[in-house]
Amino acid sequence: RLMGYEGLCLNLIDDPALVRAVTDRLGGLIAEYNRHLIEIPGISVIFQGEDFGYNTQTLISPADIRRYFLPWHKRYADMCHARGIPYYMHSCGCVDSIMDDLIDTVCVDGKHSYQDNVLPVWEAKKKYGDRICILGGVDVHKLATLDERSLRAYVRKIIDACAAGGRFALGAGNSIPSYIPVESYLVMLDEARR
Repeated sequence: RLMGYEGLCLNLIDDPALVRAVTDRLGGLIAEYNRHLIEIPGISVIFQGEDFGYNTQTLISPADIRRYFLPWHKRYADMCHARGIPYYMHSCGCVDSIMDDLIDTVCVDGKHSYQDNVLPVWEAKKKYGDRICILGGVDVHKLATLDERSLRAYVRKIIDACAAGGRFALGAGNSIPSYIPVESYLVMLDEARR
């Protein structure tokens, strides 16, 4: 947000020292913020957001994500794990090219944001569900547009495909924008309770 997407892309080539300075400054601020959070008695998880992808691939090269961003996430995860607190991560889009890094190097305990047009949650459960917790999965577009009967069937399909074996928490595939009908959100919750 500070550099803008175009500015980030240009500076990755023209001024990588600036990209390093910005990511290190923000990374340090987030680390300090997380340090305060993990000291709160009863805190159950740290859930960091970082959108690395869009519909078909990562927003910048996987190499640049590994170079500038993943070391910070590794630090956050290590801080959490040292206190016995899970570290969850949100990232939209296609991040297949860095998923092994997120799981094996960063050591995320769970990942959120699954879109049916990128990687449906039931496919993510098959690929990664024995290694991390799969979080969310109800595609926001379907949450916004399906009628109650169709939405219940869709949510039930997700639960049936993902709940077995644990390491799954049902929820929206992304944040809940204002255009989601409240009734649809409540249908998702009600089907989960059933």
